[in-house]
Amino acid sequence: MIHNLTLVHLLLALAAGSCIYLSVREVRRRYISTWRLFAPAFLALFVGVILSLLQLADHQPPWMFGTAVAAGFVIGGVRGMTIGIQHDMYRPRVNLTHAAKLLLLWVAIVVGAAVVVESLGAFVGSPELEIFRFLAALVAMLCAGAILGRALLLTIRLHRADRGSA
Repeated sequence: MIHNLTLVHLLLALAAGSCIYLSVREVRRRYISTWRLFAPAFLALFVGVILSLLQLADHQPPWMFGTAVAAGFVIGGVRGMTIGIQHDMYRPRVNLTHAAKLLLLWVAIVVGAAVVVESLGAFVGSPELEIFRFLAALVAMLCAGAILGRALLLTIRLHRADRGSA
């Protein structure tokens, strides 16, 4: 333990870095497989849940984290419904604009920034920074819900389009 940093903070940093890496890989691809949609979402959810558990240990209200993930899920679900899907001879492919691809990347970067805020707050250990750690956990849950909602709705739409019912 270095200035209140634990192995949990290392796991959070690895998960956030992996989330950003997989989001970059998804942005570069024309065809997206189901696991590529869900891998960054589950990593972001892992980060959000761990940050929320750290805040729940400090006696923060749990309903706020549930509300944040639900709001993010709705936002991501709406985004997943508005993404265009094209058909070619191989299989359905996601038709994303460059700005829409960058939005996914920015959401993953915000998850990484939440981990940085938590780690810096734990390293400094100042009680004045507790509000920023709390807000970082809320933002991480919001982003995790958004990535997960987008992945779920997009997967449903891709499977329906692949079967010709979209």
